Amino acid sequence: MALLVSSCGGASSEGDAETTDSTVVENEVIETVVMDMTVDTATTVINWNNLSGDEIDHMGTVAALSGSVQITATGDEYEITAGSLVVDMNSISEGSEKLVGHLKAEDFFNVNAFATTEFTFDRHEDGIVYGMANIIGKELPIEAPVTVNVDGDNATLEVSQFELDFTALEMPFFVTEMAEAPEEERHNPIIQFTATVNAMK
Repeated sequence: MALLVSSCGGASSEGDAETTDSTVVENEVIETVVMDMTVDTATTVINWNNLSGDEIDHMGTVAALSGSVQITATGDEYEITAGSLVVDMNSISEGSEKLVGHLKAEDFFNVNAFATTEFTFDRHEDGIVYGMANIIGKELPIEAPVTVNVDGDNATLEVSQFELDFTALEMPFFVTEMAEAPEEERHNPIIQFTATVNAMK
């Protein structure tokens, strides 16, 4: 009898023999938020300068007239997915009133015919925004380094230095100078820009 009991009791059920070792993997959901903002023209600053050799020759500012920016936030990453900035060319400033008058004249920006310049942006990759500048009715491509900071309903876009070559605009001033002035007396047609663009919902 003891042998029979020992023989029967030594077996364990299939359920008792199994062990379970499971790992729960949690997938983090990162929310994407699209923010449409209006440029604060009162606090937005646009700077320009040009060079003579390696030195700054002239420098000044222009004022933003209107603008908008669309920022897509994915977690802590911010991307400019669209944007535009309209600049009032009558607001152009520089230390010399004579130079400002020259810049507004028909052979340069011709502000009577082209009162505004518009910058538009449609792509933001690896810290660079890409778009177009429409100046005196002609377009120039833009590649500008930008840092985006968002604080609640407000955003600041710090646009680092980028350059536009005005030769492609065929402004009468540069066309005439290229044809008539000795090379060493010609003005540098490359204009450098930086900007601080503030926007809010």
